[in-house]
Amino acid sequence: MSVIIFLLAFTALFSYFYSLLALNSLWFIILYIFLGFITSIIFLIILVFIFIFITGKCKATNKYNHAILYQLLNFVRIVLRIKLEVEGKENIPNETFVVYGNHKSNCDVILVYLAYKRVMSAVAKKDLAQIPILKTIMKNFDVTPLDRENEREGVKALLHAIKLVKNGYNMIIFPEGGIKTREYETMCGFKAGSFKLATKAEATISPISIIGSSKISKNYPWKKTKVKIVIHKPIQSSVYLKENTFEIGDEVSKMIDEGVLTGQIQELK
Repeated sequence: MSVIIFLLAFTALFSYFYSLLALNSLWFIILYIFLGFITSIIFLIILVFIFIFITGKCKATNKYNHAILYQLLNFVRIVLRIKLEVEGKENIPNETFVVYGNHKSNCDVILVYLAYKRVMSAVAKKDLAQIPILKTIMKNFDVTPLDRENEREGVKALLHAIKLVKNGYNMIIFPEGGIKTREYETMCGFKAGSFKLATKAEATISPISIIGSSKISKNYPWKKTKVKIVIHKPIQSSVYLKENTFEIGDEVSKMIDEGVLTGQIQELK
């Protein structure tokens, strides 16, 4: 929110002073408003590059870097016209945790990060790591790119992510293995191996239900999209250690789907 306030203030001041020089001519006022907006965007881009440089020099878990990242991602949320509602914040674990949820939009990881407002990273598809600026940001915040087409590289990536969790880094992963469909928001199966991220590190599992994100691509830019994230009660390692990853995955996916269906029913009332 502070990023938007800054941009608006900068644009307003720029437009005001230059419109005075233009003797309040309507055309000049319009021109300087436009120039003020363009200047603000350029300044924002410069800030992003400065941010990337600074985060590259710090630890990925630096809380101040995450505070800035939170503001930037919140700015992205507003630009995309997403209204985010979070239910169950009291269920966010105090100990190291791994978030598991349904996946129906490329914005899901951003929204989950905003919902938790914690120092955390994610396991993301490898394609994202091929986008120049995004690649650097992902590296600076220890986002683990996962190659689903190459089993050997996929195992390496998962082992790296497990090491991060063992070191106390909270993580986000979507066990469906990508966006399988946007036709419905319940889970479309799960990859049992994804639950090793929590079990191998003996971290707490934090299941979530994301409701409404499948509509973002359809609604933008003409309509706002309301997205609700329900944070369920966490599952401690002492509870799931006697189960295998298939059993854990089945339990978690049922919890997620029930949350989705309950949320959709509430929306209809």
